[in-house]
Amino acid sequence: MPQLPVVPDGVDTTPVPAVPPVIIASAARPGGMVGMLAVLGLIAVTLARAFGGPSWLYLVAAAAAAALIASGYSQINARLRNTSFILFGIAALTLPLARAPAAALERGIFIAALLTSVTCSVMLIARCAMQSHRIGFIGAGLRERQGGRRYLSFTLASQFFSGILGLAGANLMFVMAAPSTESHSETRTATVVAVGRGFAAASCWSPVFGNMAILLALYPTLHWIEVFPVGLALGQVTIVVGALMNRAAAADAAPSVADAGPLTSMMTLLRSSLPLLISLLGLLGLIMATSWLLHIVISAAIVLLAPFVSLLFHAATGRAGRRWADGVAGLGRAMENFGALASEALLFMAAGCAGSVLADAIPASWIAAIGAALRGHAFLGLAFLIAAIILTALAGVHPVLSAVFLASSLPPQVLALPPITHMAAILAGWGLSANMTPFSVISLTASRYAGIGPTEISFGRNWRFALTNALVVCAVLTAFSWLLRGG
Repeated sequence: MPQLPVVPDGVDTTPVPAVPPVIIASAARPGGMVGMLAVLGLIAVTLARAFGGPSWLYLVAAAAAAALIASGYSQINARLRNTSFILFGIAALTLPLARAPAAALERGIFIAALLTSVTCSVMLIARCAMQSHRIGFIGAGLRERQGGRRYLSFTLASQFFSGILGLAGANLMFVMAAPSTESHSETRTATVVAVGRGFAAASCWSPVFGNMAILLALYPTLHWIEVFPVGLALGQVTIVVGALMNRAAAADAAPSVADAGPLTSMMTLLRSSLPLLISLLGLLGLIMATSWLLHIVISAAIVLLAPFVSLLFHAATGRAGRRWADGVAGLGRAMENFGALASEALLFMAAGCAGSVLADAIPASWIAAIGAALRGHAFLGLAFLIAAIILTALAGVHPVLSAVFLASSLPPQVLALPPITHMAAILAGWGLSANMTPFSVISLTASRYAGIGPTEISFGRNWRFALTNALVVCAVLTAFSWLLRGG
């Protein structure tokens, strides 16, 4: 069997951050032991609920989240604090109007606990994957492509790494697309945009994204394995639409110098990255198998397996004779970053509770009126869901709030939509909104790597992409709904 090619000398091997920039920014000032123990408490609650734990555990989750937020409160961005307290205020004011206030609050807290648990678990896995020495070689090979091939290569690669590693995978791709040794240019900016669009495609199907975790919790009749093919198809639709739009834009642009052709063949890149790709795909398979065997949601399987993956990785890369000790030490070092999740915990708790309570407090007559107007018009119903998420995101509302609100207040039966198409529309709206709004983490990160403002890299570069894809996705899901009903 031929040997896999090694990373050539001279190839960019710039160290890749082990965690997303939003986490890196606060990793230097972690919340300490209290924050780490609080996150472990949230993980314990999430797993207990996955295995049928009692509903009173929401009190434990609330206490753990409060401890985490308090441990890192001084490091939370002032704007995020203000936004979160406004959401808490809205939840408190509307709680007396809710039909089942205790149940609504409980649901919001459990959603926040699940999101925080999945986020920290993906961090553990991402820290392992990003230590691969092959990352620099892959990035250099992808940057050799030009024009449409470069756009498509980075979009597809971003979809894969983001789909397995979440936001950390997108950050990895931003480093590949815009290394610090490369000057700012239109090509660099276009490549960064391509990475963001790959992230949007992954959000339609990936089990590691918070949107999938939330919606699977709110759609008890659906399982990830059922949603996956539909979400994957939608993701590829957005990629194809983006590639066609990029090709049309390139045709309208001024002629450029002919490409010299790739210096590294795609086969060489694939062979060199094969161990990393197999490891990540194997991990995804293990997560799916665990979910199936234990009869738990896939988000809980991620939370359950992540510490073991980190332990085994650090043990395998540890010193001979001290592998297990090094494995435990490596896992401990990775968990030290858990205290830096105070910002995420505050946002998830505020948005989860506000979205759940608002959905329970909205008058039944309003829901009936919306349902009466949209029922029987699948395209309009789907367009309403997608547009609501995108427009609220542009106003600065986090998609967590929008998704929880829409999934809870306008369930599939109100709009007369099959549950899977209803959920797919919210997934697509979430992904498109992440690229459209300058307030999302992905847009802020892209702005830094591209060297242009958040509004320009998000709305300026993606409004046509988002609008076109929203219409195409609505048409595709309308046809799919028609097929599910038997024509």
